[in-house]
Amino acid sequence: MVRKFLFLVIASFVCVASYSQAKGPKQTNEEDIFECLSKKNIGEGNVVIVQDPKMNVLMDKKIAENEDKQYITFLGYRVQVYMGNNQKLSKTAAMEREKKIKAKYPELTSYLTFSSPFWKLRVGDFRTHTDALVFSKQLLAEFPEMQGDICIVRDEETRDMSLEVAK
Repeated sequence: MVRKFLFLVIASFVCVASYSQAKGPKQTNEEDIFECLSKKNIGEGNVVIVQDPKMNVLMDKKIAENEDKQYITFLGYRVQVYMGNNQKLSKTAAMEREKKIKAKYPELTSYLTFSSPFWKLRVGDFRTHTDALVFSKQLLAEFPEMQGDICIVRDEETRDMSLEVAK
């Protein structure tokens, strides 16, 4: 009796596993994301998109706008000046630090991110570790209260090649 039960359980697992692998994810070659999501497939859920028809026109316009642009992604460095996980205080503290740094260095780009459970504030777009190190020393001289928080991190950067100046 126990053997029959175990055989049935194992056989059902094998059948379910083979059916799942045979079915697999469906891949479509359609380009319009709204049509792909709204498409009705047997045995799958339905997605209903309620939106202004102008949204398709805007999406097509944005896609056409970006087709001519060339982007390059490379690994660079940023200076992390804050990281905290206090749910009530970290966002405010990071924004205050961002204001302080922006007041001294208005041209500097800053990146305030939330990666659960941490709020992080990183500044700058440096191609070399040395450039980031020099700037971190400037920050330490200007803001000694940030001494325990400043560190250099590797980060991915995406730049629009049309904005790059040929040197």
